[in-house]
Amino acid sequence: MTPKIPHIIAQEMEKFEQIYSQQLCTSVSLIQEISSQLAQQRGKKLRPMLTCLSAGACIGHVPDKKLYLAVALELLHNSSLIHDDVVDESDMRRGQPTVNHRWGNKIAVLTGDFYLANAMALLCQYASSDEMNIVNQTAVEMSEGELLQQQSSLRSDLSIQAYNATIYKKTASLLSACCQVGQWSEEGTAINMKKFGTHFGMAFQMRDDLLDYMPAAQTGKPYGNDLIEHKMTLPLIHYINRLGEHDAQHLMKMIESPMLGDEVVMQVIAGADNSGALEDTRRDINKEIDLAIEELAQLPQSEYKNSLVSLTESLRPELI
Repeated sequence: MTPKIPHIIAQEMEKFEQIYSQQLCTSVSLIQEISSQLAQQRGKKLRPMLTCLSAGACIGHVPDKKLYLAVALELLHNSSLIHDDVVDESDMRRGQPTVNHRWGNKIAVLTGDFYLANAMALLCQYASSDEMNIVNQTAVEMSEGELLQQQSSLRSDLSIQAYNATIYKKTASLLSACCQVGQWSEEGTAINMKKFGTHFGMAFQMRDDLLDYMPAAQTGKPYGNDLIEHKMTLPLIHYINRLGEHDAQHLMKMIESPMLGDEVVMQVIAGADNSGALEDTRRDINKEIDLAIEELAQLPQSEYKNSLVSLTESLRPELI
């Protein structure tokens, strides 16, 4: 998914980039060098887009204060990615060497801390007590989500409910927080974007997990990484649930090897597809998308709302 920035928030996103760069200004040359590399890895800017669009849809415009909060949330996100790469011992992210691969784990952890500290500084300056509570709770949930994912590694008995709880905390909670922070107004509002952001975030993570089971020729992304890292994601859970006990045990033995070869990875992916597990995953993604769009019905008609609908529809697995 590579969504374009909706034209209605194009100016706001330019300001966001300026504030983001200014916030990372430092006299420490090593941090400057690392931030320069990380700038080349910046992804879809999905979180600031959700913050800005939610503000526009609920308040009618995007106050400058929301841009500073969007930067804080993006810094929190990028801090978590740097730390996750250390935990996962990842060498590459978005086609570039990770901080831990190039500079080592100590520098990576400290850099992640630097990003987190800058996020906290912005929140202390610009967030209301309600907004601060939203982000604080989200940071707790993100940490819990990563721990849950580590705990569930190669658990063949992992339920879909447990998977959902993990990806909510790991991914959807932050996307939901972006929507909540965007919509919150000091004048008060009856509109609550938490449910929309949650369903959007669930669909986003499920779709990302599905992409790992699809050939790079179709998606342009590497695939099989979740299997190699022994992550129990939705396609694998559906696959196991479709197998008998004997076949499920055989599958787990295949993927328990600390060094999975390409042949085994392709065999598992083909088996998941043939079993109907990938179609099950597509169904679950579409359900979350439908629920997210239902939540948008509470919003007054606007171009901001239309952009949120389009952004949500772009998650449809049929578009892969």
